[in-house]
Amino acid sequence: MAEALVIVVLQKITSALGEEGLKIIGSKLQKQLPDVQEVTNRMRLLQSDFLMMQAFISQVDVHRSTDKVLEAWLEQVRQAAHEAEDIVDEFIYLVGQMEGTDGFLKRALNQAADVKKWRKLAAQAKFVEDCLQKITEMKKRFDVSATDSRKDNASSYSCRLQHLSEHSYLNDDDDFLGNAEEVKRLTEWLSDVRKDRTVISVYGMGGLGKTTIASSIYKKEEIKRMFICRAWISVSQSYRVKDLLKRILLQLMSKKENIPDGIDTMDCVNLVELLQRYLKDRRYLIVLDDVWSRDSWPLLDSAFVKNNIGSRIVITTRIQAVASLADGNREMKLSLLPKEEAWTLFCQKAFARLDGRSCPLNLKACSERIVDKCQGLPLALVALGSLLSYKEIDEHEWELFYSQLRWQLSNNPELSWVASVLNLSYNDLPSYLKNCFLYCGMFPEDYHIERKRLIRLWIAEGFIEDRGPETTLSDVAACYLKELADRSLLQVVDKNEYGRPKRFQMHDLVRELSLTISKKEKFATTWDHPNSDCNSDRSRRLSLQKDGNLTQTVTNSAQLRSVIVFVEEVLPSWFKDCYPNFRLLRVLSLRHCYIQKIPDNLSNLFNLHYLDLGYTKLKEIPRSIGKLGNLQTLYLNGSVMELPNDVTLLTKLQHLIIDVGRFGSSASNKICRLEHLQALKNIEANSCMVRNLGCLTRMRSLGIRKVLESYNTDLWTSVSRMTALTSLSVIAADRDRDVLDMSDLKPLPYLEKLMLSGKLDKGAIPPVFGHFPKLKSLRLCFSGLREDPLSLLSAMFQNLGHLNLYRCYDGTRLTFRAGWFPMLKHLYLSSMGELKEVEIEDGAMRSLHRLELWGLKSLTSVPEGLVHLKALQQLCIGSMMPDEFKRRLAGRDRWIVEHIPYIGDP
Repeated sequence: MAEALVIVVLQKITSALGEEGLKIIGSKLQKQLPDVQEVTNRMRLLQSDFLMMQAFISQVDVHRSTDKVLEAWLEQVRQAAHEAEDIVDEFIYLVGQMEGTDGFLKRALNQAADVKKWRKLAAQAKFVEDCLQKITEMKKRFDVSATDSRKDNASSYSCRLQHLSEHSYLNDDDDFLGNAEEVKRLTEWLSDVRKDRTVISVYGMGGLGKTTIASSIYKKEEIKRMFICRAWISVSQSYRVKDLLKRILLQLMSKKENIPDGIDTMDCVNLVELLQRYLKDRRYLIVLDDVWSRDSWPLLDSAFVKNNIGSRIVITTRIQAVASLADGNREMKLSLLPKEEAWTLFCQKAFARLDGRSCPLNLKACSERIVDKCQGLPLALVALGSLLSYKEIDEHEWELFYSQLRWQLSNNPELSWVASVLNLSYNDLPSYLKNCFLYCGMFPEDYHIERKRLIRLWIAEGFIEDRGPETTLSDVAACYLKELADRSLLQVVDKNEYGRPKRFQMHDLVRELSLTISKKEKFATTWDHPNSDCNSDRSRRLSLQKDGNLTQTVTNSAQLRSVIVFVEEVLPSWFKDCYPNFRLLRVLSLRHCYIQKIPDNLSNLFNLHYLDLGYTKLKEIPRSIGKLGNLQTLYLNGSVMELPNDVTLLTKLQHLIIDVGRFGSSASNKICRLEHLQALKNIEANSCMVRNLGCLTRMRSLGIRKVLESYNTDLWTSVSRMTALTSLSVIAADRDRDVLDMSDLKPLPYLEKLMLSGKLDKGAIPPVFGHFPKLKSLRLCFSGLREDPLSLLSAMFQNLGHLNLYRCYDGTRLTFRAGWFPMLKHLYLSSMGELKEVEIEDGAMRSLHRLELWGLKSLTSVPEGLVHLKALQQLCIGSMMPDEFKRRLAGRDRWIVEHIPYIGDP
């Protein structure tokens, strides 16, 4: 759908016309260069036209994929949107060229070439405006509408087929495999002794078998006998509540009963009342299959009476927000099948005609790769296995099929069920999420995508809408990311120390879906195979994931907006050769590439918002980097020794991630220029730095080291002005000499993560700790605490999820009282050489999941209180624990820890 592209264009126009810096320059240019004003005026006209286009496209039925006239019209919209994007980005580029000193500005104005550029841009804007007018006329001429009444029946039928696809493929009772534990649990929930009406949800990504599991239980004879009346309703993505209520009534009422007259003309209120009367004295089971939103639930909840006789409602869905409608402890999230079960299911289908349904030896290697590609998704395993069951037992033929798997999934009618089921999730996405989803497909297969990296890339691309001054773009992007995960289109593979998702991964087949759509929409080209097509077909983005000719790939591309390189080897001349296609670049990621010098033309990329040069072979950063006035994110983890003073000219910089000590002393004096900075990691303190940090009032994540005791007043006064701070790391220069005196620090209401390394003043917990109400992660190192800190910490931090105490306490005993640290998930006790006893009362740390013990040289016996930690899943014994402790853990004290599933190395 072209809507996602139109939204990007609208956001770029708004940004280009709204930024104060451009307004200032525009005012300087208006009198001397009227063409600039003409371009801005035409951009406003384009903005108005595209707003109407976007409103229309948002109403187009997403299931009309076979409507050739509509698709041809949308292709015209895409082309116009791309041309409009070129105009906006060229506008920003030309303004970037003219920023600088007055002398440079005057010289630029006197150059006839620049006048020609602006006039050419104005002419291009006029051309696109005319194109949009013709596109509008074309819509009327060919009767292109949001909904086509002539095809309503076909569309509805297609939609029903798509929703039945998962059920049709997987609902085979004889071959039902996997999720045995989930089937058992759902059966128990339906048949337990609870009298109150109970809502149960089964959720997970498309193709997991939610419908199959629910259906297999729904058809059991013991379930049928248990409920007087039952109804199974498949809910579509687009439905009317009135029709839904009517379908439920017609299913519930048996043929012997008289269906009320006039049911077809009843409104929703009358239908709800009728349903209430019918269900009032009956024990009922209603399954709402494949629910996509919560919109209709208030009405349905009212209709499904709470008659206190054991009635049950089951909801299957892909969306977590819908699943949360379930009653407490009645949500069931399905997981992908383990490898062994996936293999068995595939073999049952692929080798159904062979004795024992076992895989022939010559096909084993290829079959394993196919199963790995399915990543435990039952729908894909069944579909691919069933298709392959008709092929000859020939290794070459199977290898050829695997090499064409992406094409097969997109084009083979026998696999259309897989694409249909997965496509439903994409089609249901709100328009603002579609670009974000497609962008995730640019990462390599099985890649663990870092949350912060992805958020900053989305912002740099212009995908994130501005929701007002009360929230940052990063916050909005985080909401987008959560929504994609809640819709089962991204999988959380790693969480940080206080439970927030840290890394995500795309299921292989979902990624294949995104790549297919990306190609169609000209969103991105992904070079992920040695024989990938190097023709980008005018795609705006390039992801290079396999060794190949980068120069050839780029030079065959149109004006690129994003280049992300995942290979290490690039030719020395690559940037110079590719530069003509890089002029309007917004994102350049060369992380881990073997480059030793920043290319000369890099500083001319005035549109660049995101530059990742982390872990390269760079030795220095040239002063010309200061010309990248639109840069928002700069990654420089690597071997660069010091940043030039000119980095402080990057006044729009929000995230600066560098190596320890790379922020030069000369730059420290002017750090106050970077007033938009939100993240500054791994900087060395100096007197100028700590004094000027207070200007960075938008800072959210700060990491500073080598703090001298003499810096305390300036440092903590500066930090106090960072009222939005969520993460803070401070490391003293000398842990034995330099004291961290936090008496000048004011409350930080949003602080979530705190790491302090160095002696605390007076060897005590600072009182200001009591003013960090949202703290979730605390790490104290070399603190020199004289008394057990746990009483104070437990009172101050009720929401603490992560606590790391490293060589911070000199006492012999730590005590965890009942009720303390109710939310704590991870506890690390390390290198406290005098600690002899750890007391844990029943009721303390009731949520603790992981406990690590390191270097506690005086702790010789296993704390008996561990027996009370019923939620503990991992007890990790690190290095330098006493031999006596290890012997008792394996012997006489084993009874204390026998309830813990994992005991061993960290």
